Amino acid sequence: MLNLKRDQINPPDESLDTLQALLSSQLQDGQCHTEYQLIHWLKQPVPGVFQPDALADSLTLFRCHFLVMHCLYRLRLEWLAQQAGWLNIEPLGVQLQPWNTEQASDNQHVCEADPLARYYLDLTHLSTDRDTVDKLLRGIWQQTLTPDQRRSDLRLLELQEGANESDIRRQYRRLAMRHHPDRGGDVSHFQALLAAYQRLTV
Repeated sequence: MLNLKRDQINPPDESLDTLQALLSSQLQDGQCHTEYQLIHWLKQPVPGVFQPDALADSLTLFRCHFLVMHCLYRLRLEWLAQQAGWLNIEPLGVQLQPWNTEQASDNQHVCEADPLARYYLDLTHLSTDRDTVDKLLRGIWQQTLTPDQRRSDLRLLELQEGANESDIRRQYRRLAMRHHPDRGGDVSHFQALLAAYQRLTV
């Protein structure tokens, strides 16, 4: 198994080659596979590439994701060079599509201009630290919140716009103590406070 918990990660070439070969074997059926399905399969005892709890921690989750995407983009380049097919890598699924000579030049252009490919093919990004990963995840989560949801969550926590993370944590602790069901508080209100806190700080 790949060790995804060390602070500095430099997977040996043979580990990456093994991971790439395993992904290749899964994708050559022409079916559409989600990234989650691929990672879940890689956690199974066979092939046993990732640890069973690999998705339980934000840092190891990021590293699993990065390694899979790295190998997928390597496969895309390899299959393009061999004219074996076009590996479509999309948020909703990954699928090997048959080679199409008419689309070959377009596919080559996509490869050369794809900023995601450049990011995932650069293994130095694999050593991204936990704080940076958590900030990335928090930023993604906050981008999905509508401004109205954020305002509503802040209002529930009795905070003003502009409150920072420290303010939010401190105020949540204060309100959680006051409204905890063990202290006679209302369960639904306590759960709403927790949900608002999680949305604002995850």
